[in-house]
Amino acid sequence: MLIIVQSSPTVQRHHLVIDSLDNIVAEGTIVEVGVDSSSQTVHGVPLAAENIRVSVSKCLVENALLPVPIRDEIVFVSDAIGTCVAWPKDWVIPATAVGNAKQAPRKYGRKKTKQWVDTDKDDDDLEHLPADLPPALLSLSKWGNEFLKDRATIHTKLSKDLFGTERKIALFRSDLFAFTNVQEVAGDTIVMYMSFLREKLKESNMLNMIGFVDPSSLGVGNSTDRSRSFSAALKRGKPGQFFLVPYNTGKHWILSVVSPSEKLVYFMDPMKRRMDVTTDEWRTIVNQYGIPEQIGDKSCGYFIMLYMREIVQDKEQNWTKKWLTRGDEKYTMQDVDVVRQEWAEYVLKFTSN
Repeated sequence: MLIIVQSSPTVQRHHLVIDSLDNIVAEGTIVEVGVDSSSQTVHGVPLAAENIRVSVSKCLVENALLPVPIRDEIVFVSDAIGTCVAWPKDWVIPATAVGNAKQAPRKYGRKKTKQWVDTDKDDDDLEHLPADLPPALLSLSKWGNEFLKDRATIHTKLSKDLFGTERKIALFRSDLFAFTNVQEVAGDTIVMYMSFLREKLKESNMLNMIGFVDPSSLGVGNSTDRSRSFSAALKRGKPGQFFLVPYNTGKHWILSVVSPSEKLVYFMDPMKRRMDVTTDEWRTIVNQYGIPEQIGDKSCGYFIMLYMREIVQDKEQNWTKKWLTRGDEKYTMQDVDVVRQEWAEYVLKFTSN
């Protein structure tokens, strides 16, 4: 596919704005692709007719949220430096137009459409909550109902101790709504629980036994890029250490537990589908059929967190034998609520950011 950066004889600089002409959050250039916009994708996500592909060259407002985030992997403008993202056409303004507009103001507003604000919409109901919510989740939801408006987020930067590099997190109102209603969860939701579990490992002096791989590092770029990212994550491991690797196949969460030293992968699918893989990289891929099977069609993310919780709590690391002999044991909604309580308690610590 031929990609051409728009130019005259030189590349024209554009201001990237959000909501109004005066709110310039970044600078970049338009990237034209020789295909109709309706068939284009950016990082695997459809571009959409109302958007244009831009290459972000400079961030002016570090904590500004992208108008069209890439799932939960590229969320802030600062995350997009050096890469291409989709941006609403009406909010990509030639630098010269901004200067002229100060003398003759012109409205560059754009009607918000559900398609591009779906991940951070404000109409997710956090006022009428389900009955019997875990106490911490009830408190967090009430807080979110009051403060998570106008695209506000719970945001923080997790230290490099978790994944080897710092990791920005942004939780939207929609993430709290999903968690209160046991709906499909996003990657940042799971990453926050992984951060909580790492603290538990530290308390138990088990950091040398278990590590974590960022699920977002496996979802951006082509297969070669993802393989390199995964390989780099495993290289920081210690001999005998397992890595917990959540991965979203599109609409479904699975968990792999990887032992680089043994070249062994335990594959855990809450739907108990079999994974048949032929590869020279791993000697063995074990389909863990002793794991509890998910309840409903939206609970896979919660079950992934429960799997990781059980592994982290096993100080002897005999979980493989236990699960192979446990039969048809199932998680209940009470088990799911334990995870929801722990997650909410942890997230509440970041609401003052």
